Amino acid sequence: MRALSRRTWFFLVIVAAMLLLYDPTPDKFRWVNLALAGLALFWFVLFAIEDVGYARRVGRGVRGGRR
Repeated sequence: MRALSRRTWFFLVIVAAMLLLYDPTPDKFRWVNLALAGLALFWFVLFAIEDVGYARRVGRGVRGGRR
């Protein structure tokens, strides 16, 4: 998946981090992990759609975002 920029991968890493931190988080604050993971997943999907669409229009992979 070379068509995805660093910004897109960043949000996927945030999703993974929030889900990994779910278990050690106190019960009172677990909703924060789920909310942030959901928000980061939302942005990951939107940026992935944007990156793939841009790569198709240009005809080459996007590396590190647009310039």
